[in-house]
Amino acid sequence: MKVECLVCLKETAIPKNLDILNYDGQITCRECGSLLQVKLVKSKVQQCKLVREGHPKVDPAKLLEALREAKEVEKSWLAKKP
Repeated sequence: MKVECLVCLKETAIPKNLDILNYDGQITCRECGSLLQVKLVKSKVQQCKLVREGHPKVDPAKLLEALREAKEVEKSWLAKKP
């Protein structure tokens, strides 16, 4: 069973150890880390509320690329400085 995250709109699987027939508790979105309060009755979502907004995961490859670009901009800026 999956629940759609209210922040990133990605589907997050309900952990297998939870009773999906009757569950009222919190789950964490695996994509953005947001904390959701979920109420399931007979394997259907009755209520879903945002408890705490998470932070998107950073792709290490994109982070390295951004750092390289920042260094190039810094070098060009320093070269132009009188």
